[in-house]
Amino acid sequence: MNCFDCSTLGLSSDAVAVCADCGAGICPDHARMSPRWLTYTAAINRTVVVEPPARTIRCPAYRSAWDAAANCHAAAG
Repeated sequence: MNCFDCSTLGLSSDAVAVCADCGAGICPDHARMSPRWLTYTAAINRTVVVEPPARTIRCPAYRSAWDAAANCHAAAG
């Protein structure tokens, strides 16, 4: 599989990951990794965060969209 973003630039680069949101193949240059905090519900409906965090890999387009959404929620809250 080739990197989708590289192919739009007329380049050919092997994909090393798949975007968690859109499913596009992405190369190391275009992969954006972020932590993903997993949780479980303990006694008395208490949410507990699991350590260490997992990871989520996204393409640049979706990573930018996630960052913009987080900034909008932070500004509104």
